[in-house]
Amino acid sequence: MSKLLKPLVLIVLIAAIAALILQVAVLFPKRTLIKERTQKLESGIARVVATLKGSLDEETQKSITFNVNRLKIDDKANLPQIDGEMNKANSAAAAVLQGWEDTKTDLENTRQDLENTRAELERTKADLEDARNTIVQLNETIRAKDAEIMDKANQIAALEEEKATLDAQITDLNDQIASMQDQVAQLEEDNAMLDAQLRKCDQENAPLSAMKEGTTGKLLYVNADWNFGVINVGTSQNAQPGAIMIVHHNDQMVGKVKIFDAKENISIVEIMPEYQKDTIKEGYDVLY
Repeated sequence: MSKLLKPLVLIVLIAAIAALILQVAVLFPKRTLIKERTQKLESGIARVVATLKGSLDEETQKSITFNVNRLKIDDKANLPQIDGEMNKANSAAAAVLQGWEDTKTDLENTRQDLENTRAELERTKADLEDARNTIVQLNETIRAKDAEIMDKANQIAALEEEKATLDAQITDLNDQIASMQDQVAQLEEDNAMLDAQLRKCDQENAPLSAMKEGTTGKLLYVNADWNFGVINVGTSQNAQPGAIMIVHHNDQMVGKVKIFDAKENISIVEIMPEYQKDTIKEGYDVLY
Protein backbone atom coordinates (compact mmCIF):
# COMPACT_ATOMS: atom_id res chain seq x y z
CA MET A 1 0.00 0.00 0.00
CA SER A 2 2.82 2.29 0.89
CA LYS A 3 4.47 1.36 -2.37
CA LEU A 4 1.37 2.46 -4.28
CA LEU A 5 0.93 5.66 -2.25
CA LYS A 6 4.40 6.88 -2.95
CA PRO A 7 4.01 6.85 -6.74
CA LEU A 8 0.55 8.40 -6.38
CA VAL A 9 1.93 11.27 -4.31
CA LEU A 10 4.66 11.70 -6.82
CA ILE A 11 2.11 11.80 -9.62
CA VAL A 12 -0.01 14.36 -7.74
CA LEU A 13 3.07 16.44 -7.04
CA ILE A 14 4.08 16.25 -10.68
CA ALA A 15 0.54 17.23 -11.70
CA ALA A 16 0.55 20.18 -9.29
CA ILE A 17 3.87 21.32 -10.64
CA ALA A 18 2.57 20.94 -14.15
CA ALA A 19 -0.55 22.91 -13.30
CA LEU A 20 1.52 25.68 -11.68
CA ILE A 21 3.78 25.81 -14.68
CA LEU A 22 0.77 25.90 -16.93
CA GLN A 23 -0.83 28.74 -14.90
CA VAL A 24 2.40 30.73 -14.98
CA ALA A 25 2.69 30.13 -18.67
CA VAL A 26 -0.86 31.37 -19.22
CA LEU A 27 -0.90 34.32 -16.79
CA PHE A 28 2.56 35.73 -17.45
CA PRO A 29 1.69 37.15 -20.91
CA LYS A 30 -1.52 38.57 -19.52
CA ARG A 31 0.40 40.31 -16.74
CA THR A 32 1.92 42.66 -19.24
CA LEU A 33 -1.49 43.23 -20.83
CA ILE A 34 -3.10 43.91 -17.46
CA LYS A 35 -0.27 46.28 -16.55
CA GLU A 36 -0.61 48.21 -19.80
CA ARG A 37 -4.39 48.31 -19.49
CA THR A 38 -4.06 49.57 -15.91
CA GLN A 39 -1.66 52.28 -17.04
CA LYS A 40 -3.99 53.33 -19.86
CA LEU A 41 -6.91 53.45 -17.43
CA GLU A 42 -4.86 55.56 -15.02
CA SER A 43 -3.84 57.86 -17.85
CA GLY A 44 -7.43 58.06 -19.11
CA ILE A 45 -8.76 58.83 -15.64
CA ALA A 46 -6.06 61.51 -15.25
CA ARG A 47 -7.04 63.11 -18.58
CA VAL A 48 -10.74 62.94 -17.74
CA VAL A 49 -10.16 64.53 -14.33
CA ALA A 50 -7.90 67.16 -15.89
CA THR A 51 -10.57 67.92 -18.50
CA LEU A 52 -13.25 68.11 -15.83
CA LYS A 53 -11.16 70.37 -13.62
CA GLY A 54 -10.32 72.56 -16.62
CA SER A 55 -14.00 73.53 -16.95
CA LEU A 56 -14.18 74.58 -13.26
CA ASP A 57 -13.24 77.88 -11.70
CA GLU A 58 -9.83 78.28 -10.10
CA GLU A 59 -11.09 78.07 -6.52
CA THR A 60 -12.95 74.77 -7.17
CA GLN A 61 -9.91 73.35 -8.99
CA LYS A 62 -7.77 73.99 -5.91
CA SER A 63 -10.33 72.24 -3.68
CA ILE A 64 -10.12 68.99 -5.77
CA THR A 65 -6.62 67.53 -5.10
CA PHE A 66 -6.77 64.50 -7.38
CA ASN A 67 -3.41 62.74 -7.82
CA VAL A 68 -3.21 59.96 -10.42
CA ASN A 69 -0.05 58.53 -8.77
CA ARG A 70 -2.12 57.58 -5.74
CA LEU A 71 -3.95 55.10 -7.97
CA LYS A 72 -0.70 53.11 -8.25
CA ILE A 73 -0.53 50.81 -5.22
CA ASP A 74 1.56 47.72 -4.43
CA ASP A 75 -0.29 46.53 -1.37
CA LYS A 76 -3.85 45.37 -0.86
CA ALA A 77 -4.02 47.46 2.29
CA ASN A 78 -3.75 50.58 0.10
CA LEU A 79 -6.90 49.81 -1.92
CA PRO A 80 -8.99 52.42 0.06
CA GLN A 81 -6.53 54.98 -1.29
CA ILE A 82 -7.88 54.26 -4.77
CA ASP A 83 -11.43 54.85 -3.52
CA GLY A 84 -10.36 58.23 -2.13
CA GLU A 85 -8.88 59.37 -5.45
CA MET A 86 -11.87 58.02 -7.35
CA ASN A 87 -14.13 59.98 -4.99
CA LYS A 88 -12.12 63.11 -5.84
CA ALA A 89 -12.58 62.36 -9.53
CA ASN A 90 -16.27 61.86 -8.84
CA SER A 91 -16.32 65.21 -7.01
CA ALA A 92 -14.81 66.85 -10.08
CA ALA A 93 -17.44 65.20 -12.26
CA ALA A 94 -20.20 66.24 -9.82
CA ALA A 95 -18.91 69.82 -9.83
CA VAL A 96 -18.86 69.86 -13.64
CA LEU A 97 -22.32 68.32 -13.70
CA GLN A 98 -23.56 70.99 -11.28
CA GLY A 99 -21.93 73.59 -13.49
CA TRP A 100 -23.74 72.14 -16.46
CA GLU A 101 -26.99 72.20 -14.52
CA ASP A 102 -26.37 75.85 -13.58
CA THR A 103 -25.48 76.58 -17.18
CA LYS A 104 -28.64 74.81 -18.29
CA THR A 105 -30.66 76.93 -15.86
CA ASP A 106 -28.89 80.07 -17.08
CA LEU A 107 -29.52 79.02 -20.66
CA GLU A 108 -33.19 78.45 -19.89
CA ASN A 109 -33.39 81.85 -18.23
CA THR A 110 -31.55 83.32 -21.18
CA ARG A 111 -33.95 81.57 -23.55
CA GLN A 112 -36.88 83.03 -21.63
CA ASP A 113 -35.24 86.45 -21.69
CA LEU A 114 -34.72 86.06 -25.42
CA GLU A 115 -38.37 85.12 -25.85
CA ASN A 116 -39.38 88.17 -23.84
CA THR A 117 -36.94 90.29 -25.83
CA ARG A 118 -38.29 88.85 -29.08
CA ALA A 119 -41.85 89.68 -27.99
CA GLU A 120 -40.72 93.15 -26.98
CA LEU A 121 -38.98 93.55 -30.34
CA GLU A 122 -42.17 92.50 -32.10
CA ARG A 123 -44.13 95.08 -30.13
CA THR A 124 -41.45 97.67 -30.84
CA LYS A 125 -41.55 96.73 -34.52
CA ALA A 126 -45.34 97.18 -34.54
CA ASP A 127 -44.95 100.52 -32.75
CA LEU A 128 -42.30 101.57 -35.26
CA GLU A 129 -44.58 100.58 -38.14
CA ASP A 130 -47.40 102.61 -36.61
CA ALA A 131 -45.00 105.51 -36.09
CA ARG A 132 -43.80 105.16 -39.70
CA ASN A 133 -47.39 105.26 -40.95
CA THR A 134 -48.10 108.25 -38.73
CA ILE A 135 -44.99 110.00 -40.07
CA VAL A 136 -46.11 109.30 -43.64
CA GLN A 137 -49.54 110.76 -42.88
CA LEU A 138 -47.96 113.76 -41.15
CA ASN A 139 -45.65 114.30 -44.13
CA GLU A 140 -48.64 114.22 -46.45
CA THR A 141 -50.45 116.68 -44.17
CA ILE A 142 -47.36 118.91 -44.07
CA ARG A 143 -47.10 118.83 -47.87
CA ALA A 144 -50.79 119.74 -48.15
CA LYS A 145 -50.33 122.55 -45.61
CA ASP A 146 -47.22 123.76 -47.45
CA ALA A 147 -49.19 123.85 -50.68
CA GLU A 148 -52.01 125.68 -48.89
CA ILE A 149 -49.52 128.13 -47.35
CA MET A 150 -47.96 128.71 -50.76
CA ASP A 151 -51.40 129.33 -52.25
CA LYS A 152 -52.25 131.73 -49.40
CA ALA A 153 -48.89 133.45 -49.87
CA ASN A 154 -49.66 133.90 -53.58
CA GLN A 155 -53.10 135.25 -52.70
CA ILE A 156 -51.55 137.61 -50.14
CA ALA A 157 -49.01 138.76 -52.73
CA ALA A 158 -51.83 139.36 -55.22
CA LEU A 159 -53.85 141.22 -52.58
CA GLU A 160 -50.85 143.31 -51.60
CA GLU A 161 -50.29 144.15 -55.25
CA GLU A 162 -53.98 145.00 -55.60
CA LYS A 163 -53.78 147.06 -52.39
CA ALA A 164 -50.79 148.94 -53.76
CA THR A 165 -52.76 149.65 -56.94
CA LEU A 166 -55.78 150.77 -54.89
CA ASP A 167 -53.56 152.92 -52.66
CA ALA A 168 -52.19 154.59 -55.78
CA GLN A 169 -55.74 155.09 -57.07
CA ILE A 170 -56.83 156.44 -53.65
CA THR A 171 -53.90 158.84 -53.65
CA ASP A 172 -54.84 159.97 -57.16
CA LEU A 173 -58.51 160.31 -56.13
CA ASN A 174 -57.49 162.27 -53.01
CA ASP A 175 -55.50 164.58 -55.23
CA GLN A 176 -58.50 164.96 -57.51
CA ILE A 177 -60.78 165.55 -54.50
CA ALA A 178 -58.40 168.16 -53.15
CA SER A 179 -58.33 169.84 -56.56
CA MET A 180 -62.14 169.69 -56.81
CA GLN A 181 -62.47 171.03 -53.25
CA ASP A 182 -60.30 173.95 -54.26
CA GLN A 183 -62.51 174.45 -57.31
CA VAL A 184 -65.66 174.19 -55.16
CA ALA A 185 -64.26 176.72 -52.70
CA GLN A 186 -63.45 179.03 -55.57
CA LEU A 187 -66.93 178.52 -57.05
CA GLU A 188 -68.56 179.13 -53.66
CA GLU A 189 -66.55 182.28 -53.31
CA ASP A 190 -67.57 183.36 -56.81
CA ASN A 191 -71.18 182.40 -56.09
CA ALA A 192 -71.18 184.38 -52.85
CA MET A 193 -69.85 187.40 -54.68
CA LEU A 194 -72.46 187.00 -57.43
CA ASP A 195 -75.21 186.54 -54.82
CA ALA A 196 -74.09 189.75 -53.12
CA GLN A 197 -74.14 191.55 -56.41
CA LEU A 198 -77.55 190.05 -57.23
CA ARG A 199 -79.01 191.06 -53.88
CA LYS A 200 -77.62 194.53 -54.37
CA CYS A 201 -79.25 194.72 -57.79
CA ASP A 202 -82.52 193.34 -56.45
CA GLN A 203 -82.49 195.81 -53.60
CA GLU A 204 -81.88 198.64 -56.01
CA ASN A 205 -84.73 197.43 -58.25
CA ALA A 206 -87.08 196.31 -55.48
CA PRO A 207 -90.32 198.23 -54.90
CA LEU A 208 -90.29 200.64 -52.04
CA SER A 209 -93.33 199.10 -50.37
CA ALA A 210 -92.56 196.78 -47.45
CA MET A 211 -93.94 193.27 -46.80
CA LYS A 212 -97.02 193.40 -44.68
CA GLU A 213 -96.98 191.81 -41.25
CA GLY A 214 -98.97 188.58 -41.14
CA THR A 215 -97.82 187.52 -44.63
CA THR A 216 -97.76 183.69 -44.65
CA GLY A 217 -96.40 180.99 -46.92
CA LYS A 218 -94.90 177.49 -47.00
CA LEU A 219 -91.49 175.97 -47.48
CA LEU A 220 -91.44 174.39 -50.93
CA TYR A 221 -87.88 172.98 -50.70
CA VAL A 222 -85.26 172.55 -47.96
CA ASN A 223 -81.56 171.67 -48.34
CA ALA A 224 -80.15 171.00 -44.88
CA ASP A 225 -76.60 170.41 -46.20
CA TRP A 226 -76.36 173.86 -47.78
CA ASN A 227 -78.63 175.46 -45.18
CA PHE A 228 -81.15 177.09 -47.60
CA GLY A 229 -84.71 176.65 -48.82
CA VAL A 230 -87.41 177.97 -51.12
CA ILE A 231 -90.75 179.52 -50.01
CA ASN A 232 -93.85 180.37 -52.02
CA VAL A 233 -93.72 184.05 -51.07
CA GLY A 234 -92.33 186.47 -53.70
CA THR A 235 -92.19 190.06 -54.81
CA SER A 236 -95.90 189.89 -55.58
CA GLN A 237 -96.34 189.83 -51.82
CA ASN A 238 -93.70 192.54 -51.33
CA ALA A 239 -91.04 190.01 -50.29
CA GLN A 240 -87.65 191.70 -50.00
CA PRO A 241 -84.10 190.39 -49.41
CA GLY A 242 -83.19 190.68 -45.75
CA ALA A 243 -86.69 190.08 -44.51
CA ILE A 244 -86.84 187.50 -41.68
CA MET A 245 -89.77 185.09 -41.45
CA ILE A 246 -90.71 182.69 -38.65
CA VAL A 247 -90.92 178.96 -39.47
CA HIS A 248 -93.63 177.14 -37.47
CA HIS A 249 -95.35 173.77 -37.45
CA ASN A 250 -98.48 172.81 -35.50
CA ASP A 251 -98.40 176.23 -33.81
CA GLN A 252 -94.83 175.58 -32.59
CA MET A 253 -91.91 177.76 -33.66
CA VAL A 254 -89.23 175.65 -35.34
CA GLY A 255 -86.81 178.39 -36.44
CA LYS A 256 -86.31 181.46 -38.64
CA VAL A 257 -85.28 182.07 -42.26
CA LYS A 258 -83.95 185.18 -44.01
CA ILE A 259 -84.85 186.09 -47.59
CA PHE A 260 -81.79 186.76 -49.68
CA ASP A 261 -83.31 186.50 -53.20
CA ALA A 262 -86.94 187.28 -54.07
CA LYS A 263 -88.71 186.47 -57.34
CA GLU A 264 -92.29 187.15 -58.32
CA ASN A 265 -93.90 184.15 -56.66
CA ILE A 266 -91.00 182.47 -54.79
CA SER A 267 -88.03 183.47 -52.67
CA ILE A 268 -84.79 181.80 -51.76
CA VAL A 269 -84.27 181.87 -47.99
CA GLU A 270 -81.29 181.16 -45.71
CA ILE A 271 -81.94 179.03 -42.65
CA MET A 272 -80.73 180.86 -39.53
CA PRO A 273 -79.01 178.26 -37.28
CA GLU A 274 -79.04 180.51 -34.23
CA TYR A 275 -82.85 180.35 -34.14
CA GLN A 276 -83.31 176.74 -35.18
CA LYS A 277 -85.04 174.64 -32.50
CA ASP A 278 -85.83 171.56 -34.56
CA THR A 279 -85.30 170.17 -38.03
CA ILE A 280 -86.88 172.40 -40.67
CA LYS A 281 -88.72 170.38 -43.29
CA GLU A 282 -90.60 170.96 -46.53
CA GLY A 283 -94.28 171.92 -46.00
CA TYR A 284 -93.65 173.84 -42.79
CA ASP A 285 -95.37 177.26 -42.58
CA VAL A 286 -93.58 180.65 -42.65
CA LEU A 287 -94.90 183.90 -41.15
CA TYR A 288 -93.72 187.50 -41.45
